[in-house]
Amino acid sequence: MEEFTVIDRGITYRIEQVEEGGYFGEVVGLETCLTDGLTIDETIQNLREVLVMYLEVADEEGLPVPAEIRSALRERRVSA
Repeated sequence: MEEFTVIDRGITYRIEQVEEGGYFGEVVGLETCLTDGLTIDETIQNLREVLVMYLEVADEEGLPVPAEIRSALRERRVSA
């Protein structure tokens, strides 16, 4: 099946088409940020939501977040 990388708002996602239909995605650098969707757009939107949830927990629990991801998120807030 097809696999590709998408850079959205400075965050890199790995997305692959699954045999059963739809797509599976992960946030590159955060192996536990995983989700799926029926379309590529839906998968990216779901990845954004999973990333926000992960960051909330990471901040509460003191879990590490790669500097590149923190930097991309800071830039998004400043430019928004």
